[in-house]
Amino acid sequence: MRRPRRLLPLATALLACAAPRPPSAAPPAEGPAEPAAAPSPPSPPATPPGDPGIDPSILDRAVDPCQDFYAFACGGWLARTEVPPDRSRWVRSFDVMRERNELRLKELLEEAARGGPAADPSERMAGDLYAGCMDDGRIERNGLSDLRAEWRALEGVQDAASFSSAVGRLHRRALFPLFRLGSRQDARDSSQVIGQVAQGGLSLPDRDYYLKDDPRSAALRADFLAHLERALTLAGVPAAQAAEEAQAVLEVETELARSHWTRTEQRDPARVYNRLELAGLREAAPRFDWDRYLSAAGAAGVTAFSTTTPAMLTVLDRLLSRTSPERLRAYLRWQVLSEAAADWALPRSLSEEAFWFRAHHFTGETTLPPRWRTCVDQVDDLLGEALGRMYVRRFFSDPAREKAAALFAGVEEALGRSIASREWMDDATRARAREKLAALGGKVGYPRRWRSYAGLVVRRNDYYGAVRNARALEERRQLAKIGRPPERDEWGMSAPTVNAYYSPSLNEIVVPAGILQPPFFTPGANDAVNYGAIGLVIGHELSHGFDDSGRRFDAGGNLAEWWTEAVAGEFERRAACIADEYSSFVAVDDLKLNGRLTLGENIADLGGLSLAWSAYQASRAGKPGEAEVAGFSPAQQFFLAHAQAWCERIRPENARLRVVTDPHSPGRWRVNGPLSSFPAFQEAFACRSGDLMVREERCEIW
Repeated sequence: MRRPRRLLPLATALLACAAPRPPSAAPPAEGPAEPAAAPSPPSPPATPPGDPGIDPSILDRAVDPCQDFYAFACGGWLARTEVPPDRSRWVRSFDVMRERNELRLKELLEEAARGGPAADPSERMAGDLYAGCMDDGRIERNGLSDLRAEWRALEGVQDAASFSSAVGRLHRRALFPLFRLGSRQDARDSSQVIGQVAQGGLSLPDRDYYLKDDPRSAALRADFLAHLERALTLAGVPAAQAAEEAQAVLEVETELARSHWTRTEQRDPARVYNRLELAGLREAAPRFDWDRYLSAAGAAGVTAFSTTTPAMLTVLDRLLSRTSPERLRAYLRWQVLSEAAADWALPRSLSEEAFWFRAHHFTGETTLPPRWRTCVDQVDDLLGEALGRMYVRRFFSDPAREKAAALFAGVEEALGRSIASREWMDDATRARAREKLAALGGKVGYPRRWRSYAGLVVRRNDYYGAVRNARALEERRQLAKIGRPPERDEWGMSAPTVNAYYSPSLNEIVVPAGILQPPFFTPGANDAVNYGAIGLVIGHELSHGFDDSGRRFDAGGNLAEWWTEAVAGEFERRAACIADEYSSFVAVDDLKLNGRLTLGENIADLGGLSLAWSAYQASRAGKPGEAEVAGFSPAQQFFLAHAQAWCERIRPENARLRVVTDPHSPGRWRVNGPLSSFPAFQEAFACRSGDLMVREERCEIW
């Protein structure tokens, strides 16, 4: 199965980046606040021109907003919206915006593919890659020969040494059996970049699918085994051999899965930081020839590493002692096949086999996506900054960037006020929190400097080779960072991406141009709407710096304990309130959310709501009231803008997958969860004690 790329909204990525930083407020002074300025003389509120940013037509006015605000805000939309047949879910904000951007990117890439004037050679590469991807006739003719050439390079695997070299060669080409080799900032010394050996090598989305013994999981594994056999047979492997190799793949991956941390365990930054030198790798897995491997992978001379999962190294050593070369070769061959099928670089029958297995068990689509959409996604994934430059030039304006940066500054100031007012923080912890906020960086719109793709070879008549070349170039770029200070100008998302993220190691927030459009950012709408939508996104990402994981990193991005013991204990008590609340919410059928897996995102949702509301209130000081929209007050518009961004239809297969793998809650609970603990919402809609949207035990951190 393909690794999901940019699957989840508002993900907290551990990647680096920097651009012009929005202005940051000075820490609030101690003592009483200055009296507010005298308000301006009343004047008639202005009616927002054009798009009001909220849609009264999608409400369900038969629902009491104090009983189920999500159903009230989204009920009309839910009643008349179906998930498109080639999608696993449909979110009114993210997916509508992504579809709009995909059509824009398609237009840009078709122009580039026609060979018109390009502002940069990398843009011509993007057009050539798109054209190669769209040439499915050539892929149909050549795909199997490309795959078999990769397989022939594995025929020399006869022992542990040759296996180690083969794994290194695959990793150099960004094919990652067993584990992933990359780079990351040293969690204890964020001024340096070290190597990372991260758990990986699985085809199914999570370790639990290999290890659980319930009937549903057993049936899934049986289907997976049949899928392996079918795919190998389609690739030309004789049926009897395909059956043997499929069994070998399942056994190797099951053994790897036993060594993996759970998704919840992986959220603990201390657990996944295990610094060891090259000698430590040799000691943990002595049968794996690390010197041969690193040389083949293009990382000879690297000696400083962190591994996410020490037990994975023990299992790697055990696999080499118990598994024949033939079975190890079978596993490597499958990993190559699986990745190529996910890239749609093989004959259609193989990519369709991978798609339908995934759809049946995890996503629920009923038709294949159009080829152009797959190819747009591939170019964005492989040449994202070349495509981003084209997108920004055509579809993004500097005034939009400036307005978003100003809104960013307002939400950042709100976090400063929140830190100052938390009665459960002591002075020592508060001072360190202010220090972290003052050091926080922000990037809005697009990079200061666009990435170069110099040295990349992209030929229209070799799509398979172009994909591998692009991924190999990125792997070289990542490994070249080791031993150097972090690159603070780097972005971890392309400019057209409809998303945002916080990086704890760099202590920075990135808000790409792609998300700065309706319904998250509507230039003509009331401020209430924009603060309730994009303001809340910014507040969400700011809150990640102080959620249960992000709070463990200091102002410099180092994993360090900077909270006093008493304050840390109070934080954990408050976080437990949120975890327990969300663990009671039903996600789909008989499955409830994992409140610990989703804890960081739920803290950020509640914190983002509070910060955006505080920033909006501050922004209106001394200004006339904003206009009503469809009878809703500005305060009500703020909460409607938030809720209508999360109107969501999702297929049950995908809902079940997300319970296991997604650190985000479903749309319903991203709305009703935070709002039921938020007094300003209850006041805006006149909710009373006893209503379902008034939680008696109110959870609050920021």
